[in-house]
Amino acid sequence: MTEGVRARRTTEERWDESLRRVYRSARRRVVRATVVTASIYALLFHTSFVWFIAEPLRVTVQARPADAIVVFAGGVGESGQAGGGYQERVKEAIDLYKAGRAARVIFSSGYQFAFKEAEVMKDLAVANGLPASVIHLETQASNTFENVSFVNAILKREQWQSVLLVSSPYHMRRALLTWSRVAPEVSVTATPVPTSQFYTHGRGASFVQIKGIVHEYVAIIVYWWRGWI
Repeated sequence: MTEGVRARRTTEERWDESLRRVYRSARRRVVRATVVTASIYALLFHTSFVWFIAEPLRVTVQARPADAIVVFAGGVGESGQAGGGYQERVKEAIDLYKAGRAARVIFSSGYQFAFKEAEVMKDLAVANGLPASVIHLETQASNTFENVSFVNAILKREQWQSVLLVSSPYHMRRALLTWSRVAPEVSVTATPVPTSQFYTHGRGASFVQIKGIVHEYVAIIVYWWRGWI
């Protein structure tokens, strides 16, 4: 009888110790996971880490005289919102035109929300002083590869050989790589918008900004895989 009680107590103690070990191990894992999660959160949203990683995507060159100013619209690309960003790109194109950098402007976008984005860009540009007679529209492109391909057809038709390219700062690397693949004979000067509403930031980045940066890097990989860059 005594030996049975003793054996039962021993078994209970072993179970108790096993449960304690499991609890301590689980608690350590939870603590580690919490620390790692908090560290990643702080790194992404409260430091300049994301912008350091994103810096290779940026390309900016001093604007010089060219045959045309080419503006790639935003569609629903980086921001995920229809028409996001085209206003600031139109403004940059107008500024370059008024500075005498080029005598023609091409707006490229096949995206359509309420109206065709390229036509909306033209209307906005004309309303802000850009002569309608200097504007050409490309209204079929649905991605950067098509932007370049369809605009290049216009350049060949008009016998233009140099352009100032206007797009968002972090889209510029992919756009230039695509140009060098599709139309290496065209001289392309990167003139992104100097200040982007979507990419305005302090030290940290927002979730949608991180999503936009990741989108660009993934797109570069996809374009490479497809032979577009």
